[in-house]
Amino acid sequence: MDRIRVCICEDDVTQLEYLQQETEGFFRQKGLTAAVETFESAEQLLFHYPAGLPFQCLLLDIGLGKMDGMDLARKIRAQDRELPIIFITGEKGYVFEGYKVGAARYLLKPYKPEDLAEALSSVLQIQEERSEEEYLGFYFQGEYIKLKRKDVLLAEVHGHYISIKTKGQEYTFKGSMKVLREEWPDSCFVLANRSMLVNLQNVERITRTECFLSDGSSIPISRGCYQNLNKGFVEWFM
Repeated sequence: MDRIRVCICEDDVTQLEYLQQETEGFFRQKGLTAAVETFESAEQLLFHYPAGLPFQCLLLDIGLGKMDGMDLARKIRAQDRELPIIFITGEKGYVFEGYKVGAARYLLKPYKPEDLAEALSSVLQIQEERSEEEYLGFYFQGEYIKLKRKDVLLAEVHGHYISIKTKGQEYTFKGSMKVLREEWPDSCFVLANRSMLVNLQNVERITRTECFLSDGSSIPISRGCYQNLNKGFVEWFM
């Protein structure tokens, strides 16, 4: 993992800017790029992402406006049981309620930079522990879908559309190879030809012209992609 998507929901603009700066700095020190999106209300966040949150960490202030952070967390948990949530509040009374909705950490204002760093470290540890079960996310027919990385066979681009293929299902939606390669880890997904990214976890064997997958199917390998694919395949199982 070399990139992490973080969401911050905080109605105090000064605090919001501080959290963004500190969060980006923390992950930069860890050698990661933090793609941070910020929102000043629960309603604003839900308006932008009504079908689910495509993030790996949420920093959430409890004392928001009409809809508070706890209500927002309950809505999120109805769709996503695994998103790490760091609650931020000035009141101790929310601690028990926060853990009922699966808080990863709880920051009590005023908190120190090292407190925030410790909370973010816990999220990083959670993500590292999930590395073998890492999820890939995308929007499909208005819903945010999460698939376990190991279940994906390949992704194929045709025109302005991407097809994600698993052993039992196929998802087709608008997208490009450029975006796909930015979002999906190079260590796991490698080009087999101009239009296909194959998941090394599901490659059984390769020849100079074909790549054989764990479901019994095979896909063509282009001459220009063979060397890099073969190298990735060997390194994956070393």
